[in-house]
Amino acid sequence: MESRNILFPEALKAGLIIGAVGIALFVLYYVAGIQPVGILKPIMLLILGLAINVVILVVLLKKYRTSQEGIISFLNAFLFGLIALVTAGIISTAFNYFFINYFDPEYMKNVLQAQRDWMENYLSGRASDDQITDALDKIDAQAENIGSIGQSLKGLLSSVIFGGIVALIVAAIMKKNPDVFNNSTSGGVI
Repeated sequence: MESRNILFPEALKAGLIIGAVGIALFVLYYVAGIQPVGILKPIMLLILGLAINVVILVVLLKKYRTSQEGIISFLNAFLFGLIALVTAGIISTAFNYFFINYFDPEYMKNVLQAQRDWMENYLSGRASDDQITDALDKIDAQAENIGSIGQSLKGLLSSVIFGGIVALIVAAIMKKNPDVFNNSTSGGVI
């Protein structure tokens, strides 16, 4: 029923689509001047991106499942999702690395400066000067690692781990085993 020969190329294609949509979404944010600054905005942007990725993954996994006579095991659904999301993570990491280092090296510095300004305004009157200084020092420490290979690899690792978790959840929902009581697939039922 299931052919592992076509699982990998189909999952790879799904990953390319998810990665391309992620890049398009980032470019849209960049052109519109939307920066992940504050507390709520980064969370909302993350949830929106995750929702779009999961919807695309589910649609493409369902299409693959349909091509396999409507049946897919948990393992193959998980592998499809994992391959797709790891591929998308690699594409996203490579894009981010080249964007930050070559296209607009000031982008992340500007985002961190905006976050620093926001945090300074938000914490003034709510925290002591020492706490504010500590928080701002953490942002400055992050700024030193921007665009490094190590930072990119950490991002890729977190993408793989998070992608694995999402793939497990989607696979649990999308798996569809053969009908036990179907005479044509089980050899007959008494």
